[in-house]
Amino acid sequence: MMPAAKKPFLQQFYSQTVSTASELRKPIYWIVAAKAIDYEQMLLMMAGVKWDIKEIMSQHNIYVDVLLKEFEQFNKRLSDVSRHVRIPLPVSNVLWEHCIRLANRTLVEGYANVKKCSNEGRALMQLDFQQFLMKLEKLTDLRPIPDKEFVETYIKAYYLTENDMEQFIKNHREYSMKQLANLVNVCLGSHINKRARQKLLAAIDDIDRPKR
Repeated sequence: MMPAAKKPFLQQFYSQTVSTASELRKPIYWIVAAKAIDYEQMLLMMAGVKWDIKEIMSQHNIYVDVLLKEFEQFNKRLSDVSRHVRIPLPVSNVLWEHCIRLANRTLVEGYANVKKCSNEGRALMQLDFQQFLMKLEKLTDLRPIPDKEFVETYIKAYYLTENDMEQFIKNHREYSMKQLANLVNVCLGSHINKRARQKLLAAIDDIDRPKR
């Protein structure tokens, strides 16, 4: 229907605008993912967990089950919507990626809010996260699981010696100052003394200073 003289404009629109629409998926669907799962509820539940335990636990914490229930409901809602409006696989993948990434970031934030934690408590965090991953992988085909290493690395950092911890602080800028400071403070008394604590907190402060 278009006049021949106008066709180049249509081709230009298609090549420059329509083809770049897929790049907008991530920022647009981020807000959907932020509202799809109750991340605040998870943080509140994690705050009620006792982490300075003295024995190895074999049972994961209830917040893991609540979080998985949220993902099951999200999966169901996605299926319900797709019956009325087709959801392309790339869009579905973006939604899953965002939700999982936000959940994993919330887990690390929850662990960074812990005031007291023993070796057994850290082992419980690992148990909780493994349970979450195992059940989550049955709900989605998305691989690898987004930010899986982000959580695992943070939990394992608790066991680092003073020198390794200092190197960890310098190398892992993906964690917030608060998250790094919590690692140092929680380790105080177990395998890091007060002098080492001051040194490590100063190293964190040095990283933060250029941003001010």
